[in-house]
Amino acid sequence: MKIGDALKRASYILRKAGVETPVTDSQLILSHILHIPRWKLITEREKELSKSILDYYFILIKKRSEGVPVAYLTGKKYFYGLEFEVEEGVLIPRPETEILVEEVLKRIPKDRHFHGLEIGVGSGIISISLLKHRPKLKMTAVDISDKALEITAKNAIKHGVVDRLILIKSNLFEKIPKNQKFDFIVSNPPYISEEEYGKLSREVKKEPVEALIAGKEGIEFYEKIINEGISFLKEDGFFAFEIGYNQCEKVSKLLKEKGFHTICKKDLQNLDRVIIGEKR
Repeated sequence: MKIGDALKRASYILRKAGVETPVTDSQLILSHILHIPRWKLITEREKELSKSILDYYFILIKKRSEGVPVAYLTGKKYFYGLEFEVEEGVLIPRPETEILVEEVLKRIPKDRHFHGLEIGVGSGIISISLLKHRPKLKMTAVDISDKALEITAKNAIKHGVVDRLILIKSNLFEKIPKNQKFDFIVSNPPYISEEEYGKLSREVKKEPVEALIAGKEGIEFYEKIINEGISFLKEDGFFAFEIGYNQCEKVSKLLKEKGFHTICKKDLQNLDRVIIGEKR
């Protein structure tokens, strides 16, 4: 079977299964298997594929048709201009999280030494992106998942920042030294309510549930991070969170109760996506 025919068949299978982007997904998976850029699939569409490649390709297409995300099938995802390794068991990077990285970078001058803390490191996209853009920055990052810490370590080595990243297995602040102070605390915590989780797509439900759900209202982790984290912040330190589209007011209230001024930032859909809590 030729590349063009394989893509046509794969797209049909995915479309029939209700996948939203059948053409793109079929191309991404095949370009990953062949180790070639997507545009080459078009210029080489008449090239014959071996049986072993075809068999493997359609195994992955079947998994994709069953709702397994493309990132888990290819083992990689791009974020903030960098390629990250991802595996089942860690949250898949979303482009909206880039807004969180940008807002933190605005508050970290390139010529100053800063030490930040990330709660719930996942695949390491936030800490590593920050470290790549601020050579004098040092990050401590925690997660309760061994898989997350393992993937983050791989990505830190890949991007050459492992010497400035301290990884700790910890449930929130549990294993962080009590006298440690940070210039900022950043987190993309679970923020989906139990009710909202039931309405999510089958694809999202393939991701770790503990990285998604945060109690009945979705703000459980913000409360914990703010209440416990304030003692780990320097006097002029700040909080930076990704939030759900309807959570700006609730999280803002939590921060204001602790004496922080808040700023909410919107994403490209004009939905609230990031909140910053600063001392004035």
